[in-house]
Amino acid sequence: MSSKVVNIGSTQINNGFSGQYYLPYSVGILQSFIKHNAKDPSKYNFQNPIYKRELLHECVDKLKDQDVVLLSTYVWNINISLAIGKELRKINPDIYLIYGGPSVPDNVSGNAEEFLRSNDFIDVIVHQEGERTILNLLEIYPSKNFDEVPNISWIDKHGKYRNNKNLPRMRDFENVPSPYLTGVFDGLIKENPNERWLASWETNRGCPFSCAFCDWGSATASKVTRMHLDRIYQELDWFSKNKVEFIFCCDANFGILPRDYDIAKRAAENKEKYGYPKVLSVQNTKNARERAYKVQKLLAETGLSKGVTLAMQSVNPHTLEAIKRDNVSIEDYAALQRMFAKDNIPTYTEFILALPGDSYDDFAGGVSDVIASGQHNRIQFNNLSILPNAEMNSADYKEKYKIKTVGAPIVNVHGSLDETPADGVKEEQLLVVETSTLPREDWIKMRSYASMAEFLYFNKILQIPMLICHHLEKKSFRSMFEYFMGVNDKKILSKISKIFYDHSIKITEGKSEFIYREGWLDIYWPPGEYAYIEISKSNELKQFYDEANSVLNDFVKNEFKPIINDAITLNQNLMRQPFIDKDIEIKLNYDILNIYKKLVRGEKNIDFSPKSNTVCINRSDIKVDNWEKWMQEVIWYGHRSGAYLYKCESDIDNQKVELATKDLAESLNLSN
Repeated sequence: MSSKVVNIGSTQINNGFSGQYYLPYSVGILQSFIKHNAKDPSKYNFQNPIYKRELLHECVDKLKDQDVVLLSTYVWNINISLAIGKELRKINPDIYLIYGGPSVPDNVSGNAEEFLRSNDFIDVIVHQEGERTILNLLEIYPSKNFDEVPNISWIDKHGKYRNNKNLPRMRDFENVPSPYLTGVFDGLIKENPNERWLASWETNRGCPFSCAFCDWGSATASKVTRMHLDRIYQELDWFSKNKVEFIFCCDANFGILPRDYDIAKRAAENKEKYGYPKVLSVQNTKNARERAYKVQKLLAETGLSKGVTLAMQSVNPHTLEAIKRDNVSIEDYAALQRMFAKDNIPTYTEFILALPGDSYDDFAGGVSDVIASGQHNRIQFNNLSILPNAEMNSADYKEKYKIKTVGAPIVNVHGSLDETPADGVKEEQLLVVETSTLPREDWIKMRSYASMAEFLYFNKILQIPMLICHHLEKKSFRSMFEYFMGVNDKKILSKISKIFYDHSIKITEGKSEFIYREGWLDIYWPPGEYAYIEISKSNELKQFYDEANSVLNDFVKNEFKPIINDAITLNQNLMRQPFIDKDIEIKLNYDILNIYKKLVRGEKNIDFSPKSNTVCINRSDIKVDNWEKWMQEVIWYGHRSGAYLYKCESDIDNQKVELATKDLAESLNLSN
């Protein structure tokens, strides 16, 4: 064993969000573990890690003189990480390349050998937890006698594939120091003084669930183990004193432990004391209804959360069984949604398109039912992407459900990453576009339906009249969305449907999930937002509302048409547009604001009798005098800040309605 200093480089290339980047926690915790547990810590000299996407030659230049390079991979960086290693091997044949992270295939799926043979410049790959394994590998460096090193696979000198058994997962983190508290990131922060950092944070590790689409539980299927509370509180203090605005909690099920409320409370106290963190984003526990409610209520009331994510994914029992999620209570989700709605705390329901067992009818009906049950804020529609170590990626699973995928570029919603980076290294994901219960043409219809629901309802463009129509005529939201999808005799509605349909086809051909248009902030837009910008910039919004009025009036009896007309008039005038800064008053024959408020809150006894009233709309609160500002502050930030809709008040019981409208702006438009 060599006694010379070992120079260690590392990469954990993360995506940027609004110009901010995550501190590289995964490689940071490896460094803190090695420095704490090595026989001679002074032997290891760590270079500051590469934490964001740079050109290939720049990354290689920073790493070429290192003895060892640790590369942490996930779907958004696997190709650039492999390209870095390949180039390093050409320049420095003796460099020692160790790959780990969720995009390194495990041995169970049978892909680890294929991965190694396809990337023969790699010395060894690490499975699951990396702390003990990396220390083992470094302590025997430069030897490559891996026989006694756990959690690894490699190709030996005879060309034979080898795999060593995984260790039981760690149950005690006493000897796994925090990289934040041990100064691991001090040099990186000093080297990048203008960076606004985001933080990944573990308070526990493990997941008791085994969802087939996820590489979290499926990879661990383990009991939850905890970091010590003293450490957690000290890390929160570190985040606050270092002015970290956004913390992403990596726990798979925050709220699953009784102490999680105390952790959330400490974060709230720190925000009050220091002003930081501003946001604590957590993955809500899938069961434990009362505790989840208590934790999320605290986060929302203190401004640490802009909304509660309810990760339903599907309401189809056959699908939930197929993805091993049938042990998660749909009744708990519905109860939580009602509880949060009562407290004016926004929730966000997640649906995944094209899950095994799901059909178009199941999906469309499920979305409609979830809205009818009280989800008026937002359903987040996610295309199903297969992760390397998820059970869904196994050959048997894909054959059972006849899963077919297409490679598509990885682009963040509202991201500015070009599909073709300057160095030519693109990242790709595998999107599911067909299953045994979902022919490809039905996937296209499903994706178009989701975009139409996003555009009409969750972007608030026709939410008021649609909600009233649903209540008056008992029409399902599905019937309304599909009716709009099928309109072909109206210019603007046909144009919108074509945008969604054409984009859905393009996804099945391997194009981006989102829509890019040069000059529109040069970012990628969700299709619903893209369509709204298109008809606004083309001066077609008025014609859209005229056509929508005609369509919605087909759904109601003559006696209800005046109510729908009032609702459309109000909704149209509430949509925030550029170049408008004069307050207006509109005369209505029905108390639409109060009706809308009560419907959103789930009240049943609604008074639809005529009540003449004047609604004052405040159009001068925010000056939007150009398209770029409107696109950024209203459309992009709109679902978070309440900017989609102008504030307003009615002269019927002014104070009450004004307060309710303010609450609605917060509860219906805020998003994380």
